[in-house]
Amino acid sequence: MNHKRSHLLGLLGLVASPLWASTPVPASGPAALLPPAELGAFGSGWQLRGSGVLRFFGFKAYDAHLWLTPGPADFSYARPFALDIRYDMGIKGSDIVNTSLIELSRITPTPTEQLNAWNALMTSIFSDVKAGDRLVGVHLPGRGVRFFLNGQLRGESSDTAFSEAFFKIWLDPATKRPELRARLLGQGNATAVAQ
Repeated sequence: MNHKRSHLLGLLGLVASPLWASTPVPASGPAALLPPAELGAFGSGWQLRGSGVLRFFGFKAYDAHLWLTPGPADFSYARPFALDIRYDMGIKGSDIVNTSLIELSRITPTPTEQLNAWNALMTSIFSDVKAGDRLVGVHLPGRGVRFFLNGQLRGESSDTAFSEAFFKIWLDPATKRPELRARLLGQGNATAVAQ
């Protein structure tokens, strides 16, 4: 895929979500079911809650996996969890930041000065990704969030409001990708169809 097309798909993918389709992640061996190694620093026994594939006009953007620590079956922001994204296409870091800001401010109304601070934070954390890269965000209740790219710590924040707002992009009922949310939370088995 050429750079211009990859850039366009990355930009449109996070904003024009009604055109996206989510499908289950196909099993690809035992390694696909293991939690990311970096989660070991936050406890043991991480369990896969759900997985989904995000596609745009038939192009696979990424596989997403939601990992939970042992505990009640219900998902909650009151317990640690991790969103594990494995990219199949390149996306510019600036596109990740811009579209994340649009979505988190749509779901969680936020004052402009707070959005500016979150913009600076995400700009310092999110770099360009390419096919094969793995981004893991770890939500730590009362402690904030940490982000890892290919196993290396990229950045962290003790801002618990930012952590919740960021993960709501995928996990809130108001997400623009309800089929992916359902799969991540282990609630849906129907195949989503691009509109």
